[in-house]
Amino acid sequence: MIGLPSMTLAEYAAYERDMGARVAESGGVFWRRVRPLFYRPLFLLEPLDAGGVTPPAEARWGGWQFVVGDAARANGSIDVLLFRNASAYSLDRLEKKRRWEVRTAQRHFTVRRIESPRELTEAHPAYVDFQRRTRYGYRSDRVDARRFAEWAQAVFRHPKVRVLGAWEGGTLRAVSVLQRVGTTLLYSTFFASSGALHRHVASLMLHEVRRLAAESGCVDQVFAGLRKAGREASVDEFYLQRGCEIVRLPACLRVHPLTGWCLRMIRPGLWRRLSGERVGVAESAKAGRASSCLSAGSR
Repeated sequence: MIGLPSMTLAEYAAYERDMGARVAESGGVFWRRVRPLFYRPLFLLEPLDAGGVTPPAEARWGGWQFVVGDAARANGSIDVLLFRNASAYSLDRLEKKRRWEVRTAQRHFTVRRIESPRELTEAHPAYVDFQRRTRYGYRSDRVDARRFAEWAQAVFRHPKVRVLGAWEGGTLRAVSVLQRVGTTLLYSTFFASSGALHRHVASLMLHEVRRLAAESGCVDQVFAGLRKAGREASVDEFYLQRGCEIVRLPACLRVHPLTGWCLRMIRPGLWRRLSGERVGVAESAKAGRASSCLSAGSR
């Protein structure tokens, strides 16, 4: 069985920095820069005290957002994708079509842990295929074999990270990268070749991730990322069709007044997603809470 050791928040922050994320520590919290001048906590799921948050200095000119435990202190929300009750997972509980996908993929692929950077670099052709298919912009420099090898070395500098690979014959066709923080397993990275996707490798890899979480005895939930918008929302559908839930977490958004005005005027869609606006749902009351919380962000 593959162990899933828990990373401390400092260890997770070090890993994310090695992956290229902009991470800053402020007020005892590690923050990720998700856009210029805009920050969220690195471990997003942990509620913070709305009255005691100190964001990075740069955020005061832009904004910051965090989950709160007291919904009365929220002025918006963050939608996340979670596989909850992880210990109860079983392949037999999936819909018939999803079980068929996993069992079909099992006839083509062997899934096991990748244990060295050298082994991970074998996935470079699959990554190049993934980039050509999706045109995914983040760290696209890894299409260069040297950059990909550097990334592989960086992943394995962190011994608590777990990397799974799917082999077809002797060829590595898909990769999943996992981290556990507390009782949450973060399914942070997945890529595969086009041919492997046609043979349902994504369903198989998700099954293996959830099976590991269930058998570990230390994982309550699997985090599959933030709810996406636009054309990227189709990625969420893959998870939602396999038992994932959209969980709306109460959140506080604090924005410099000038930045907030610019967003509302120039990027209203982005502003609505950040503030969790829902048309016709207690809009005036929410606006009152927003004015209080947003003004606090200008200090």
